[in-house]
Amino acid sequence: LIEAGVTILNPIQPECMDPAVVRQKYPALVLHGTIGTQSTMPWATPDEVRRVVRSRIQTCGAAGRLILGPTHVLEPEVPIANFEAYVEAARAG
Repeated sequence: LIEAGVTILNPIQPECMDPAVVRQKYPALVLHGTIGTQSTMPWATPDEVRRVVRSRIQTCGAAGRLILGPTHVLEPEVPIANFEAYVEAARAG
């Protein structure tokens, strides 16, 4: 796919693949997603959400090749506190 001109991979689902491994294996690709909507966002604590966001920025954000976000739409079971923690951590970088 890279040889065919693909420059972005969407979604990067941490429940299915390790985003850091994908980054290491394909450093030229832009990664979209990386924050789990089946794990982190609905079930983690706000502090865990912040930790995951910081980790993704550190491990996957090389050279601006990360579009940080939930892997899919957020379902109703996601606590507002987790969404706020995600936004706060993403803004802090």
